[in-house]
Amino acid sequence: MLGRARLLAQRSSKLPLYAVSNRMSSEVGEPKKGGVANFLNERTGETGAAVLGVGLLATGISKEMVVLDADVVAGASLFVCATILGKKLSPAVIKALDDRAKNIHSTMNEGKRLQIEAYENAIAEEKEAAASLDAAADIFDIKRELVQIELESEYRRRIKQVHLEVKKRLDYQVELENAKKAFIRDHIISWLESEVVGSITAEQEEANINQCIANLSLLAPQ
Repeated sequence: MLGRARLLAQRSSKLPLYAVSNRMSSEVGEPKKGGVANFLNERTGETGAAVLGVGLLATGISKEMVVLDADVVAGASLFVCATILGKKLSPAVIKALDDRAKNIHSTMNEGKRLQIEAYENAIAEEKEAAASLDAAADIFDIKRELVQIELESEYRRRIKQVHLEVKKRLDYQVELENAKKAFIRDHIISWLESEVVGSITAEQEEANINQCIANLSLLAPQ
């Protein structure tokens, strides 16, 4: 690395100042895309970044900038454990969260769909109600005619009931008159019979009996 820097310094002494500054800015100030790790890997090799990190850590420890007490060790252990657990458990956690998000999303979509269907049904019902209002006049006329028919039917029923009641009363009067006439007829017949029987004397009865016997003897065969 020091030989590379020395070689660059020798080449830069033969170039103008602006060329050296442009070249240094192109090589150092504008690293290629990929981050600091790629920048170090291109110039120091694949282990350069790890060596640099270990060197900085060792320098910090030797200069007592990093004190390895119990808290630091515990923090480092916790960090390492958390990193390992994160790498191990993160796929399962991410999958569970994704599944939960999908379930929530599907549930929300289902609720949205049901709500949309409810609104569409309500709109359809409102349209049907609006269409039925156009036929409201005809419906009112039909109802009015039905009411008139019901009134006419009730009127006829009551007229028939009155007719039956009047007929019953007239039949009762006829039966009453017939009963009176039958009673009078029977009474008159009984009275006439009693009068006729009472008007016949003993001599008339004997003469009638003798006449009946004579008639019977005439009718008898000889």
